[in-house]
Amino acid sequence: MPNMDRQKILISLLLIFSASLALSKSAVNVVMTLIYLTALFFIVRSRDYRKKIAANAAQPLVLPLLLYLAVALVGVLYTASIADGLGIANKIAGLFLVYFMTSVLIDTGHDEDMRRNVVENLLLVFIAGVFILDVIGLLTFLGVVADRKFSLPVYPMHVHHIWFSNLNAVGIYTAASFLLFPAVPREPRKMRLLIVFILLALMSVLLSISRTSWFGMLATGIVLTYIYTEKKRVFFLVVTIGVFCCLLAYSFIPFVHDRIRTVYTDTVVFIATGGDAYSSLGDRFLMWKTAVKMFLSNPVFGVGTGDYSASIQTYVSDGQLPGRIAGYNQPHNMYLFALATNGLLGLAALLYLFFRIVSFALASGKGSPEHAGLSFLAVAVAVHYLVAGMTDSLFNIFILRFGFAFIMGVCVRKYAAGGGGE
Repeated sequence: MPNMDRQKILISLLLIFSASLALSKSAVNVVMTLIYLTALFFIVRSRDYRKKIAANAAQPLVLPLLLYLAVALVGVLYTASIADGLGIANKIAGLFLVYFMTSVLIDTGHDEDMRRNVVENLLLVFIAGVFILDVIGLLTFLGVVADRKFSLPVYPMHVHHIWFSNLNAVGIYTAASFLLFPAVPREPRKMRLLIVFILLALMSVLLSISRTSWFGMLATGIVLTYIYTEKKRVFFLVVTIGVFCCLLAYSFIPFVHDRIRTVYTDTVVFIATGGDAYSSLGDRFLMWKTAVKMFLSNPVFGVGTGDYSASIQTYVSDGQLPGRIAGYNQPHNMYLFALATNGLLGLAALLYLFFRIVSFALASGKGSPEHAGLSFLAVAVAVHYLVAGMTDSLFNIFILRFGFAFIMGVCVRKYAAGGGGE
């Protein structure tokens, strides 16, 4: 079988994987397994294809992801809960597998024009998957499907509202990269569809009532405007308009007002009761405080990759924490989770991954509009996860973990670099 036919088969499967990301965890796992088995079959059968795969295996994030995984695996060696530790290591391995699969398949066996078409199709199909989920979400809110008419938060197909919201944020950045950095002149119809998607996705983010994604998108918008706006007067104007729109939403949209106001009331309740009374943010404060305590017990290596839940249970049994905290398997903060379980080594590995993404993307965005668009998307998603990760451990969530790895596989590749890239 010619190499071109092999690539067509694998890219077709990758397109199905991209479409499934927002819609079906089972389909994602099945398709990813099928891709790896099919690629392995082609590698075994064809020496030429083996060479092409090997030539493209050294992708920019391979080392950072393997270091991140290695730290987690070392943490399994001294964890009391080996099963939980292996489960967390497996999640990090999933990050690597999706990134490696996506980046290598795009770069293998294509010239620049074909790679551009593959990348565009993969991202458009990803947007289409999120769009379908958003339509289901809107129909759920309107009461056409399910039994949750006008109920908030909106979570279609049992997708948690925080996951739903952050996935839409990634979809918005993806669509924005097409609109702001068109590699070729866009068809007016395609541009209109992207705008419709962005409007529907923004509505979905709003109806999710997820403060995690709200703050993540606000911070990401400010950072992107600063990076990609040459005239800083424009930056200050855009930020002013953005803040003004946020104030309008706070003033005139009741559920936005309530969600933001709850930050203050939850903080007051936590201070007044010392965490004894339940509140959403108060429980986070308790978990953050406890995660710091775990970190201080072993600052370099942490308590062990799988010992977060076990340590929480010990604190509950000792009366140091209310029983409800035992229901959380992570502290809703990816930095504190890394510190608690794998210490300074874990945090360093996590931060190095993001440093590599941002440094590569900024360097590679100096070439063509295609490179600039991929750079924009990689930076946007990285910054969003860095900010949203302060209030949730996003890599613990399947749909967000695989979505992140897929986007990075598309954007942070050997042949995604132009200009100052590698």
